[in-house]
Amino acid sequence: MSELAERLERATAPVFITHRRADLDSLGAAVGLRTILGVGSICAPAGMTKPAQRLRRVTGTTVCEGALPEEFDEAVVVDAPSTDRISPVAPDAPLLIDHHEPADLADSAVASLVDTDAGATAELVTRLATAAGWDVPADAALPLLVGLLDDTDFLGHRGPRTAATLPTLFSAVGEQATLLPELLDRSVGRDERIASATSVLRSSGYRAGDLFVAFSRVGAHEGAAAERLRAAGVDLAVVCSTQGGEIRVTARASDRMAERISLGATLLPALVDEFGGEGGGHADAGSAAVGAEAIDSIVETVLATVGSELGLTFGEVSG
Repeated sequence: MSELAERLERATAPVFITHRRADLDSLGAAVGLRTILGVGSICAPAGMTKPAQRLRRVTGTTVCEGALPEEFDEAVVVDAPSTDRISPVAPDAPLLIDHHEPADLADSAVASLVDTDAGATAELVTRLATAAGWDVPADAALPLLVGLLDDTDFLGHRGPRTAATLPTLFSAVGEQATLLPELLDRSVGRDERIASATSVLRSSGYRAGDLFVAFSRVGAHEGAAAERLRAAGVDLAVVCSTQGGEIRVTARASDRMAERISLGATLLPALVDEFGGEGGGHADAGSAAVGAEAIDSIVETVLATVGSELGLTFGEVSG
């Protein structure tokens, strides 16, 4: 951590790179770190989610999309473990701050802070600032707090070290805390409700012992659909949607499934290896965009991978 902090302190024109389709944690970590250091620019290689766009507007942050600035002295990747997650940008010798399962960026980084036990990359930025003795102003605490709360589902499934980060951010955010409800609005829209209901109606189930796997397909809101299936008691929910010439796969796992097979380290990389594309995530959640021609082939690969890792044979659940 000390080398990472020293390089950031020396940088006069760093660029902070989010992952593709930056979410609140990725953008929040980038905005927070840039604000703490007082220098640099932010690059979102393939745009931002709607909540992240709202954070950008509220904080008045300028974000370049799709390309790095012409001049920079440090490239800092936040919240992305692999080069395919920041494509099309490809910085040499980056700095890395991330809480996903490590991939090729961890190998190429010249200095890094990677901790898969952290609830969010925003948490790691806060821990880095505390260790380095940097001040965290209110306009940095706000995006960091938003990123941490969103990525941990309001601390619903993270440990005490993540929770211990909150006092630092809450004490620093001050009156800007009044912006939290707007930035963390999770009201479910009509389209998201339809996608969640559709995922249940269209799902097919498989069972091995007391473990259940469900597959479904929707047109959008894959994450909400997968969460609905997991909430219904499914140990592994895999939701697919066809986007142009590729299939987007979103997966969620129960705690007991994630303890036995990591989605980010094992299952989703297996799909990328089989079909090409990009993907990754955490032990219990992740996504991939792959070049499979049919969703049925994804079902077969998921069942084969999970079955091989756990030494189980899954059979289809009939009505």
